[in-house]
Amino acid sequence: MTDPLESRLRATLGRAATRAPQAPPRFSAEVVARSRRRRMRKNALLAGVCVVALATPVTMLIAGGSGDPGYVAVVVTSTPAPPGEPAPIGERLTIENPSERRPISFWYARTTSGDTVLCHQQLARTGASSSSCGDKPVDGEQATEQGDTRTFPLPATGKVLHYGSAGTEVTRVTAVLKQGGRVTGTLTTPQGAPQAVWTVTVPAGKPVTAIEFAGRDGKTIKRIAPRPLTVPEATAKPVGDTVKMPAKLDAGLYETPDRTLIWKLDGQAVGLHRLADVQTLLDMGGNRMNVELREYDKRWFGITGDQTARVALIFQDGTSVSAATRPDPWKLGGFRMFAGTQERTDDLYAEGFTIAGYDKDGTELWREKHDPTR
Repeated sequence: MTDPLESRLRATLGRAATRAPQAPPRFSAEVVARSRRRRMRKNALLAGVCVVALATPVTMLIAGGSGDPGYVAVVVTSTPAPPGEPAPIGERLTIENPSERRPISFWYARTTSGDTVLCHQQLARTGASSSSCGDKPVDGEQATEQGDTRTFPLPATGKVLHYGSAGTEVTRVTAVLKQGGRVTGTLTTPQGAPQAVWTVTVPAGKPVTAIEFAGRDGKTIKRIAPRPLTVPEATAKPVGDTVKMPAKLDAGLYETPDRTLIWKLDGQAVGLHRLADVQTLLDMGGNRMNVELREYDKRWFGITGDQTARVALIFQDGTSVSAATRPDPWKLGGFRMFAGTQERTDDLYAEGFTIAGYDKDGTELWREKHDPTR
């Protein structure tokens, strides 16, 4: 089942030509996680993106506090870097990623060439994790912009995190929004780190035109324009008619240039599926998949095999909701679509669930259990 991390990887790959990241220091007990498309795996390898799944949590987060609303920063001691990878400097800074409601960690590291870079590792709602180190050294810089959590579709939480490095002369960081308005961020220096890590959380639908850094006198000492997030899906036109689905969702076929199924709510994209391998629903390892689930708020939707007539979402206490499937109207074959709503939670993976598929006679065809990721 494809996890939502794929959309973030695609967004990262779109900027890879200018931001090709280095491999990060690994956490202990890491295992390589599978992306769900062969093409995504190939692109990720070319771009230098490392995708891993954690076997243990990064750290515990404490609600409340003075940082960005809803969490307080926590630092965790770094583990030694394997040979050939950037050596960590000081401790890690771990906060909650507002786009995923899961931890995101930052730390400084020194490359084999002697440059100091800012690295990060973030968890997805499904429990998968992506890591990278910035390609822009921070040595001698008053401040740098290192990245953000923007994705296409926009994060379901409605929030995006921008982040980077800041020298000792910086005392305030502010995001300037395109539609007007400003959002003040936070500055935190992990113990032993050469510089501070700045973060600022903004509404997902309000682009940031600049990040401003001010000194002790309140005057701006540096202004950086974030690199634009450019993905072909954002401006693509549907091929043929779109389909009205339950939960007030519209499903459309797009060529970007690969065939892509994009789900929209009130005109805003909320989920997508790559259809390159749709006739066989194969994952990156060549194994057949039963379902590709997406979630947005309290909506759940996706695609499944062409023998599945009904899909059920079963919660931890045994209660469930179900959705009938329908064939695709574009006559691609090999998959059926489904969509529904549930009133249980706005974060399915946090609570854990089981998803199952049934044929037209009610016989169970497949079942997948997902343990809580929080």
